Amino acid sequence: MTTYGQWTTNLAESVWQDATSHRTALIEHSSGRSYHYVELKQAVERFAAALRPRLRGPDEVLALVCDNTTEFVVAYHGTLLAGGVVLPLEPLGTPDEWQPVLERCRVVHVVAPAKVWRQLSALPAAASVRSVVLLDDVSSDDLTVGWHEWLNGPAAAAAPAAGDERPALLATSSGSLGLPKQIVLTHRNLVSNLDQIGAVHRIAADDVVLATTPLRHIYGMQMAMNPTLRAGGTLVTVRTPFNIDDLVEVIETQKITVAYLVPSILAELARRGGTGGRDTSSLRLVYSGGAPLPANVAQSCARLLGVPVVQGYGMTEAGCTFAPPDGIPPVPTSIGKALPDTEIRLVDPATGLDGETGEIWVRGPQVSPGFLGEDGTVHGLADGERWLHTGDIARRERDGHVTIIGRIKQLIKYKGHQIAPAELESVLLSHPDVADAVVTGAPDEVAGEIPVAYVVLSGPVALSEVTDFVACRVAPYKKIRSITAVDRIPRSAVGKALVHQVNDVGAGGTR
Repeated sequence: MTTYGQWTTNLAESVWQDATSHRTALIEHSSGRSYHYVELKQAVERFAAALRPRLRGPDEVLALVCDNTTEFVVAYHGTLLAGGVVLPLEPLGTPDEWQPVLERCRVVHVVAPAKVWRQLSALPAAASVRSVVLLDDVSSDDLTVGWHEWLNGPAAAAAPAAGDERPALLATSSGSLGLPKQIVLTHRNLVSNLDQIGAVHRIAADDVVLATTPLRHIYGMQMAMNPTLRAGGTLVTVRTPFNIDDLVEVIETQKITVAYLVPSILAELARRGGTGGRDTSSLRLVYSGGAPLPANVAQSCARLLGVPVVQGYGMTEAGCTFAPPDGIPPVPTSIGKALPDTEIRLVDPATGLDGETGEIWVRGPQVSPGFLGEDGTVHGLADGERWLHTGDIARRERDGHVTIIGRIKQLIKYKGHQIAPAELESVLLSHPDVADAVVTGAPDEVAGEIPVAYVVLSGPVALSEVTDFVACRVAPYKKIRSITAVDRIPRSAVGKALVHQVNDVGAGGTR
């Protein structure tokens, strides 16, 4: 294998080392704010300078609750530069979702809007928090400080904190089974993956890159944000929710050259059948990620936009692992080829033998060392030979391109968001009138998949009340979209729900 870069550096140092130009680094399309590289890098350094003296030990965790704004970029990179670890949290989450994460990750610093901090501060886990930066500058006590006051100090010269195998990010992933986990990603994981991506997929200084997916997710972070800033290009962010009219408007207005999208947006464009007269001629490439992209949607959008529409493959636990090399005609449904320095196997789940079709196993420098356990220790994800079993089934074509054909894992992909069925099942079972429950994903033309629930009721309750109960306790994208009451949930001898049999049992109502 070939090593493509210096993987021992701090990720922030790697991204910002050449950021000395007065070119535009970031444009918030929704607010109209824009920043040049010099001022954005200085803000990162000021954030680091303010945080550094507050770090009492190595690898202290900062919870970052922020949308796709300048503040996310500055706090993310400033934390890494100072030696902290970033824990991005879902801004639309609930206290019930945040509490176990804050406790497990031992959070001691927080960056969030004042409204979110008021919710967080009431949680038991908040007792260990020592400093809070309020994004809207509403500071009311000694613990909190406003964003501008935090950045008001000098950008003191200091060497970047060590990188290499130190943790940089605690990224939330549902994994293949079970409740959401915080995946530990090191500086080496992230820096090496940027080099791997850059070897086949180029972002240049004259590119204007559209990031529509959350920067807190690996796709938005490692495909849009970090490569663009590292290359000296212009990153354009948008406010969600985001529809097809917003897409073509921002492409025309900002002269977008590369757009990172999700299949649901592209499916909407394909159904629309046109750009509404908007000029999208600045585009040179559209990238899809977060969920499989149907071949007919990719082909329709490529015809409408006049540019290649491609998709890659990645996961929180291993960053980007497959990508179609730039300049090669797209292969419909293909996720491209394995990135440099990435070993893959296709293993038959039944026999354990390698072949041209099977579960994707990955090994490489981008693979996470593990997830954070309840005791604060890191639990490995890979097997004894460092192979990560992804749970996705793929086929390798004669030309080496790989196509996803199914998956073992039960993860629901709703408009690019990852939803763990076990999490929704846990909430359902906390309802006093739900005796048993199972959640699965159902295909949906717009969303990709929607969460569907089957419940065994123990009391006279309306199904709408059950779904409302869940909706109040989870982020909006996790809401159950369809629910059916059944007489029983078929289960195997070890208690695993037999989802494929659930429709065969008697139904007592549906919605």
